[in-house]
Amino acid sequence: MTNARVLQTYLGAIVLTLVASGLYLGVNGVSDDNIGLLLRLTARAAFLVLLVVFVARPLRQLFRAPFTLVLLKNRARIGLAFAGIHTGHLLLLVYRAREIPDFQLSVAENAIGAFVYALMFAMVVTTFRAPARAIGPRAWRILHKTGLYVLTAAFAQTQLPRSLDDLSGVSWWLVAALAIALVIRLTAFLAKRSET
Repeated sequence: MTNARVLQTYLGAIVLTLVASGLYLGVNGVSDDNIGLLLRLTARAAFLVLLVVFVARPLRQLFRAPFTLVLLKNRARIGLAFAGIHTGHLLLLVYRAREIPDFQLSVAENAIGAFVYALMFAMVVTTFRAPARAIGPRAWRILHKTGLYVLTAAFAQTQLPRSLDDLSGVSWWLVAALAIALVIRLTAFLAKRSET
């Protein structure tokens, strides 16, 4: 993928996220509830796009259909779209901290979130050709494979209930999408092992 296409995909997703959010706030007003709604929507949209990246290769292993080939070939662009949406989410968090006095944003209190964003940004940067060459193919594969698992686990953790008392706040459709993605990956892993 060319550097121009990497940048276009990433920035396009950020702009789309922010424009849609700005339109919503322009119509409905800036309030903590409205920004909170946008944060939930952008996080969920990013998670769904990430799950597509998460299952692209296993789906291709399981189904040699044209759509799985297209999905696999465009996995990097889909990943950049995820990163762009999630960067828009981060910018909305910063905006919320600026506009809503009661909302505090602290890196120290959100160390895991800061690490996840740093990992995501490292993956975005190494999608460009020069940084990818600089770290080499082996380090690139380790970064992107580890990053994919860490990002998926971090997002999954935000969707699963903290306790059985918290089941009402769970987005069941996201949990179901995650379960389907895990079944696809596990099935592809087991199929590959049975071939050897």
